[in-house]
Amino acid sequence: MIKSSIERVARTRYLMPVVLALAVVAVVVNEGAYRHSLNTLKQGIALTDARVQAGLILQNLTDAETAARAYLINGQEADRVEHRNAIGKLAEVQRGAFQLIADVDPQRTVSVEAVRLRIQARVTAMEKWMDAAERGERTQARLMASSDRGRSSYADLRHEFDLVLSRATALQDSARGSLFDALMINRVALHLLVLISVLGLVLFTRQLRFSDEQKARESDHLASQVALRTAELRELAGHLVTTREDERGRLARELHDELGGLFTAMKLELARLRRVTELPPSALERMSGIEQRLNEGIAVKRRIIENLRPSSLDQLGLVSALEVLCQDAASSLGIPVNTELQAVSLDKECELTVFRLVQESLTNISKYAQAKQVWVSLAPHGDRVRVSVRDDGCGFHAHAVPARHHGLIGMRVRVESHDGHLTINSRPGQGTHIVAELPPKAPTEAQTCEPRETALR
Repeated sequence: MIKSSIERVARTRYLMPVVLALAVVAVVVNEGAYRHSLNTLKQGIALTDARVQAGLILQNLTDAETAARAYLINGQEADRVEHRNAIGKLAEVQRGAFQLIADVDPQRTVSVEAVRLRIQARVTAMEKWMDAAERGERTQARLMASSDRGRSSYADLRHEFDLVLSRATALQDSARGSLFDALMINRVALHLLVLISVLGLVLFTRQLRFSDEQKARESDHLASQVALRTAELRELAGHLVTTREDERGRLARELHDELGGLFTAMKLELARLRRVTELPPSALERMSGIEQRLNEGIAVKRRIIENLRPSSLDQLGLVSALEVLCQDAASSLGIPVNTELQAVSLDKECELTVFRLVQESLTNISKYAQAKQVWVSLAPHGDRVRVSVRDDGCGFHAHAVPARHHGLIGMRVRVESHDGHLTINSRPGQGTHIVAELPPKAPTEAQTCEPRETALR
């Protein structure tokens, strides 16, 4: 149910926009979490630096006060110089610390003005000590430096610093919490995307596997159907060839019996008429013309019968019938037809197939090959019988024969109908070689004889 629903969704046109929208949302969420995390980390680093700078402020302030008190006690110039240096560093560190606090709190929710004023007040008090000491009023300066007001002012300064930093820390804690939330959202979103991707990959691979299995089943089914149809067509083609030969044989017998008897009766009638003494010479001359035409008709009848069903094949055997066929072809073509024929063991139908193959090949040579020489062979070849017709003519592309030329197709159908195999090797300018291999009869019925080689013209 879920699988079919996913497949229906996957085939809709809205799938790609939805996937793109989800991808954009994932990128936006990830980028937002990254930027928020980066800003929070920067603020945390700035707060840490602010704490360090605050400590430096207090340290420099302490150094300046220590040097001022030492100057008040012993009046050495080195203490006065150290005091001035500490005051100078204090001003520099103070600017950096306040800038870092401003970076931590860009909305200015935490005020550093009170800290600034207290630092300025403390520095001003120390300047008054130093001025009094320089005027020679060291006792007065010592009293000012040792008063409780100075100590309380320094304590207030530390308190103000702690207050500012604690407020900044509170802001940072809030930002840190949002950082953890963003990281958690990013983590959950990433895990969901990974799970969805894995689920999609699993479903996709399952769908691919199912599709492959279905295609394989369909391919096997189609292959079996093709093999079945091919066998049926081969059987049908063989049946048609057999039916055609049977019909030709029947027609040959009909012509031989009917026309033969008719022509024989006509010759007998003509012979009786010749014995009539009262016939004028002109009638005898006309009878001679009729008899000549009758003999021509008998010759045509014999030629037609021979083409329909070669009588030499039944009367003389396959080898002799092929020799006669090759002799006639050599006479009509005017080129040598070399034969190498051995007696082989084939059933009657296979013998007729061999004869028709050689006959069709010689016919094609006379029409298209423009050959100067032809070779015909018949011999056993392993456990098969091999017949070959080769010429040295112009050749052709064996795989580019026009569909309307059925001679080669008829050869192949005849041979394959007897569980044989036909090979046609031909290239333009290199002649043509047609080879057929057919199964023999049972070995007990095989007959052997020496090969006969002749060159016919």
